[in-house]
Amino acid sequence: MDGSMTRQTVRRCASLLASVFVFSTLAVSPTDAQIVKGRPSLLHQQFTHLAWTLKGDTTDVTVSQWYLPILVSASVAPTWEVSFLSALSGSDANWSLADDQFSGLSDSRVQVAHAMANDRVLVSAGMSLPTGKTELTPDNRALLPWLTADFFNFPLKYPGEGFNLFGEVGTAMPAGNWTVGVGAAVHYAGEYTPFDDGRKYQPGSRILLTGSAAQDFVGRGHVALNISAIFSGSDKASGEPVFADGTVFDIRLSGQRKTDRGQVDASVRAILRGKNKLLDPQSLDVVLEQNNTNGSDVRLSLRGRHALRNRLDGWLSLEARFLAANGYAPGDPLYEDAASITGLGGGLDLQLSPRATAGLGIRIWRGTSDGAASYEPLDLSGVEIIQRLSFTI
Repeated sequence: MDGSMTRQTVRRCASLLASVFVFSTLAVSPTDAQIVKGRPSLLHQQFTHLAWTLKGDTTDVTVSQWYLPILVSASVAPTWEVSFLSALSGSDANWSLADDQFSGLSDSRVQVAHAMANDRVLVSAGMSLPTGKTELTPDNRALLPWLTADFFNFPLKYPGEGFNLFGEVGTAMPAGNWTVGVGAAVHYAGEYTPFDDGRKYQPGSRILLTGSAAQDFVGRGHVALNISAIFSGSDKASGEPVFADGTVFDIRLSGQRKTDRGQVDASVRAILRGKNKLLDPQSLDVVLEQNNTNGSDVRLSLRGRHALRNRLDGWLSLEARFLAANGYAPGDPLYEDAASITGLGGGLDLQLSPRATAGLGIRIWRGTSDGAASYEPLDLSGVEIIQRLSFTI
């Protein structure tokens, strides 16, 4: 594997696979196994345009992305649900490369879910279809380090991958005033060509184990704790193991407080990432890296919604992400220092009819990155425009 597919790029791609996998499953929290039964059919569209400006002593670059996902979810029987998710997107930067931008359809996901045993067990299975863009040119690839940077929050990190299969089973049951659950999921990734040099790449399979506990205060809100662990197999290039993502532990504590005219939601999330396995050029095996290239992070969220008029709601949000430095020393090619971003947003949602809602909002982001081996310390600023439209049948 030569320099055009660096260890850093491989690590990013593998980490993205884990994120896509978690997002693909309908019931990451097993305590939500009852979500299928009786839910109306849904068509949801949310357009986002996010532009980040990076400024340093020698850097002044803006990287932007627009993202238009379409989610269709339909109950085809009392305990069966079918979902489809795809998106159009475009990414670009204002530097001098002539062909750095890429746009088009993302990969598309189809999923079937079935609730059993009085909604206490949820089984789901699905596939990700390779409708997105692969075979990126060198100019296209210049965007990837910024789109996939841990301290950024672009909706689409990578434009396309191969054919994937995933499945999940989760169960939940009452325990006093609480509902507790466990779940397990598996994700198999097919081989594809990520760059335009013809080489094949296959991300490693993933196994996700989840435990959760939730308590609902009828009419007043709820609290929930979710703990997940993701275990990864070896990625392969041209059939040979080259990389394995470290074990990831994801811990989320969330709560909701309802009022007569709205609600407040709060959450804190810690993502702990273990050491990766890298290719040893002498033994040609993947071995545990000396230090940890992955910086763990903490994410905070506070969101409030309030009914302003009969059909008009206003919302405010405060988001924060704090990324720790990785385990390598300054000067090492794999070194990355700490970073953080904070976003303050607000908007309006208008109920067009009993079955249709439209919304418009904006978030202003600010942050800093203390630098890495490949870039200087940066001041970060972003603007995010959000437009929503939902229909239920």
